[in-house]
Amino acid sequence: MDRDAIMGAMPSGDEFQAAPEYGKKKIVEDFIGTILDALNQEGREPDRWEAEHIASTLGLVLVGWYHAATVKAELTLTPSDERANPETWVRGDDTATARALRDGLERVSGVPARNF
Repeated sequence: MDRDAIMGAMPSGDEFQAAPEYGKKKIVEDFIGTILDALNQEGREPDRWEAEHIASTLGLVLVGWYHAATVKAELTLTPSDERANPETWVRGDDTATARALRDGLERVSGVPARNF
């Protein structure tokens, strides 16, 4: 994935901070969607690292932890040669598919943002 291009589409930290909660939620959802789109453009399913980080990001969005979700989503983009024990992150039979993650994103997108 082109990490720089994906990250370049993100708003600045100041813009993110200034956004209302529903805006932060939308930013993170769009970020996840962009990552899933990049996987699709590469014609591949996520490896275990990517799938677990995207799934965790979706959970963080559900509880309204948008800053943490952004950080977790960014970790998804870590190149395989920069991950600890890269051989353990290969895709397995129990690794979430891109379709399952996209379905999760659609469900999360339907949940209203939390008002803190």
